[in-house]
Amino acid sequence: MKNTSILGLTISELSEICKKHKANSFVAEQIASWLYKKKVYDFDAMSNLSKNFREQLKSDFPIILKPYSNLQISQDGTKKYLFEYSENRVVETAVIPENDRITVCVSSQAGCRFGCAFCATGKIGYKGNLSAGEILNQLAAIDEFDKITNIVFMGMGEPLDNWEEVYKAIEILTESWGYDMSPTRITVSTIGLIEKIKELIEKTKVNIAISLHSPFADERKFIMPVQNASPVDAVLKVIREANFPRHRKFSLEYILIKDLNMSKSHAAKLAEIAMFNKARINLIPFNANSELNFKTPSYSEVVKFQNEISKKGANVTLRKSRGLDIKAACGTLSANK
Repeated sequence: MKNTSILGLTISELSEICKKHKANSFVAEQIASWLYKKKVYDFDAMSNLSKNFREQLKSDFPIILKPYSNLQISQDGTKKYLFEYSENRVVETAVIPENDRITVCVSSQAGCRFGCAFCATGKIGYKGNLSAGEILNQLAAIDEFDKITNIVFMGMGEPLDNWEEVYKAIEILTESWGYDMSPTRITVSTIGLIEKIKELIEKTKVNIAISLHSPFADERKFIMPVQNASPVDAVLKVIREANFPRHRKFSLEYILIKDLNMSKSHAAKLAEIAMFNKARINLIPFNANSELNFKTPSYSEVVKFQNEISKKGANVTLRKSRGLDIKAACGTLSANK
């Protein structure tokens, strides 16, 4: 994938740019400092670079930062930004303010190829991967950039299906020469691609959330076709055998769908899986969508299910849906202009 912006280049890639233009090797660290430390996206303002080199960079990278093309604000304060990239790749980025936290849900792909039954993103199909720069652009170009406390790869797309670029983005976010953000502030939410999950554990220190949505294999195949190629039991086994560190949060995401996955047997099996894998359960009520046939459970049904899990001894949290009125809530992103 060709990166048309200097944003999203690692220190080694910046060194190659310097080598190409016969600049000293230490200049790569200066560029990284301007981009990631000082958050400066104008070559003319990078005063310790020679004027000639700045002109060369402007020629190579005419645009550093692409602005968002649309912004919607929910009644609850949630924001949804729209970004339009080349080749008709359109993505949405959700910003969720809550007390002293600002969480940003970034997209890693335009659309998605996996077709989870509850997710509006899957309905539009796969339109293409995002580069590391296009992922980071979703953070750098929003109004809240300097106030971000948490980042979740939980927007449009499957992060592990675009692993190389997602890994680069995480590297830039967490390395000392990059944004130097604590990896404990970053979570990768994934449906569980078995060939990539081990790399996510070993190469990063970020938190991991596995989309489960049913504790029973046959039912999970109906909700999530990926169960055929990457059975969740196998994914969880990889995580267990990797001795996932306790200081990294590990959770199971569970969409609550009325009359489908909320029985007592579901609660008991879900609790069993969570405790065996030392994971927290995040419950997320299904967010109604006109294109999907599932139903949202009532609050009392949700609380009853949560209590059934708690009685079994599992650690369970109920996540409040945010931004539903602007289709920014979990499972509703579809990049409609």
